[in-house]
This record gives sequence, C-alpha cells and structure tokens, in this order.
Amino acid sequence: MNEQRLLVISVDAMEDVDANYARTLPSFARVLEGCAQAQIRSVYPTLTYPAHSAQLTGCPPAQSGVFNNVLMQPGIDHPDWFWDYSFLNVPSILDAAHEDGRRVAAVQWPVTAGAPFDIIIPEIGNVESTGGLQATMHSVCSERGFELFERHQDKIITDPKTNHGPFAAAVGADILREDHPEVMFIHFVELDSARHKYGPTGPHVNAALEAVDERLGVLFAGLDDSGHAEQTNIVIVSDHGQLETLQHTNLNILFRDRGFLKTDEENNLLDWDIYLHSAGLSGQIFLKEGLSSQRLREIEDLLDEIVAEPKYRIREILTAADARELYGLDGPFSWIVESEPGVIVGGALDRRVVVRRQDEDFRGYLGNHGHHPTQGNQPVFFAKGPAFLPEADGGRREMIEEAATFAKVLGVELPTAVGSAMSDLLAPELR
Repeated sequence: MNEQRLLVISVDAMEDVDANYARTLPSFARVLEGCAQAQIRSVYPTLTYPAHSAQLTGCPPAQSGVFNNVLMQPGIDHPDWFWDYSFLNVPSILDAAHEDGRRVAAVQWPVTAGAPFDIIIPEIGNVESTGGLQATMHSVCSERGFELFERHQDKIITDPKTNHGPFAAAVGADILREDHPEVMFIHFVELDSARHKYGPTGPHVNAALEAVDERLGVLFAGLDDSGHAEQTNIVIVSDHGQLETLQHTNLNILFRDRGFLKTDEENNLLDWDIYLHSAGLSGQIFLKEGLSSQRLREIEDLLDEIVAEPKYRIREILTAADARELYGLDGPFSWIVESEPGVIVGGALDRRVVVRRQDEDFRGYLGNHGHHPTQGNQPVFFAKGPAFLPEADGGRREMIEEAATFAKVLGVELPTAVGSAMSDLLAPELR
C-alpha cells in the first residue's frame, strides 16, 4: 500500500468557464493555483447520477448500469432516483480502495446509499415514500455515517429549497478531523441548483461559487486539523455543464394524441405501448412487451415523423444498439432521443406537446442538462498534491478516465474500468 491520500470534491455543474472567478476565491485558489488540470467530456446523458457513476467506476452507462438520474416508473411525477450502491453493475474505486485496506468515506455522493464502506452519508431523496428523512438515513448510512448525520442534520436547509451544502461541509470536516480516511469523496450542489433556477449564466453563478468556496473552507479546516494536508491529493471535479432551456417537447402528450398512450381525465397514466422517460435535454423511449409487428411499424413511422417535423426540434432518434456503439449508453430502453441544444425532451402528461420559453404556460428550470456531451461548456478536473505534476495540462479528456487516474494515485487495481488513467498529470513514479 502506498501512502497517497485522496480527497475528491465534486462541484456539481461547475464549468471550465468558472475557473477564472474561482481562482479569486481563497478555498478554490488553494487547489487551482498551480494545479494539474484537464477539460473533461462527460458521459451521455450529461446527468448527475450517470456522471458520478462514471467517475467512480471508469465506465459509461452501458457498463455501470446507471443510465438516468431516476428509475423508469411510468406515470410517477417524482420517480425514485438511482440512489442505491447496488445499482452499479461494476466495481468502483471505493471497492478497490477498501479491498486494499484503505479507510473509505463518501458524503452526499450519488449512488452510494447502503455502500459497504467505513463512513457513508449518501445523497438521498423521495424520503416520503421510505419513512421520512430520519428513518431513511438510518437505513442507508453506515453506523458512523448516521452518527454524523444526527450530529449535523440541523444544518440541512429546507427553505426555500433543500440545500445540503452546509451539512455536507460540516460532516466532511469532522470525518477528516476525527476519522482520518485515506480516501474520501464529497459532493456539493449549490452551483447546479443556481444554474437550474436562474439559467447557465449571470451573477447568480459567481454567488453560488462563493457559497461553494465557503463550504470548501470548512472542509479544508478539517483537513488541516487532521495533520494529513501535505499527504492529501485534492481533486475538484464536476459532472456536466448546463444549457439555457428554450423549449419543452413533451413526447408523451404526442404519444397520447396518436393513441399509443392512455390517461384519465386527471392526466393519470392508464396504459401505454410507448413511453418517454425524460433525461432532461434528451430522452429514452421504452416499449411495452409483446407489441405486434404492425404496432411496431406504426411507432417507427411516428418516430420518423417526430424527427422530420421542425417544431419538435428533435435532432435524432437512435436505437439503443446505436447509442451503445456511439456513446456508451445503453439500458432497458429501445431508443434514445437527442434534441437540439436547449430543448427538454419531456415526459409530462399534463402539458402541451410543444411549450416554448416565451409562452405564458412555460414553467420549469431555466437551465438544464442531459444533453450530448459535446454541447456547451465542459466539466473540470483540477488536482493538487504529491501525486500530481504542478501545472500539468492534460487537454481534453474523457470522464471515464478519472476513476483509473484515482486508482493510479492510490496504487490499486480497477480492471473493469473502460477509461485509462491520465498518466501525463501524474508524478513519474505513479505512471
């Protein structure tokens, strides 16, 4: 076992263009000044849970098994998320570190609920259906994680919108200070929330970066108190950027209008032959089992019509097999829907088919993601510590290379990772 320590911090929705302002903030500057860096291309769809799964496993959704933020639960307004660690189909860097004898911690990191490691306080939601926050966290945290949850749950802000940032920072600092993990992953969402609510650009972006910088200050104080700061490699990553929302194209409404889906007078789902599972600025189409060949031809004709009709602003509909080959995206769906930039591929059952930004009945986020990973501003990778070469620039890299890089830092094996390590960012003895 080498003596390298690793602290990975995800700043959700941080874009490469944010780096200039982040460098003016004290806690960000501690990492960004003189760091090794790369511009990262995310996985498709550019959603939080597929991306964070890729960062842990080094695999795209076709291998990780996490192809969306939320499960396919037709007709449910707020489906359950891919919370649970068991949803991962392949081992992660957390498994590799744990098997190597490292003490492992994860705080608010997606897809870690119930993970079998030392200190787990996962990101979780929809707790109304699982007995409430207290009971749910008791069931998904490690024993030490639940102790820390109880200590700091008063720091979870619930009005006007739930914000776990202060909670995550306080918990993370105590873990570093008291438990001394060799490997820790932590996730902050303030920047993503601000971009969703107000749009991808504007003064709210810098305000959110300032809020995250405060969280980092709390976290780094715990690291300094631990006595391990000099031995710790700090990596700041992000999962995706965001695009301005210009239109909703609600395909389930069109499917209903054409007789492929049925609802009652209150827009509750009754039955479906074809169903659109939204992935934000893309979508995934599911088919009912046992459809006749005639029905399948009718559905394929409708999908061709959707792509051909300009008002829907759907650029392409690919089969799942093509999506796997081109993008590393696969799942139990039959097609993926790729929209033009800024067009949400919606699964709503209570709206019009096409709702534009300028329409009076437009509602929802002003910024969003789930788009093709080549669109818009790109995620970041900033690394500083004994394992990384100061000021090394890896250029444009793939998100699935991150887990393999973490494995190199720790000197552990992750043979299932599809991505290769960014060795040009690492000290020669670790390559």
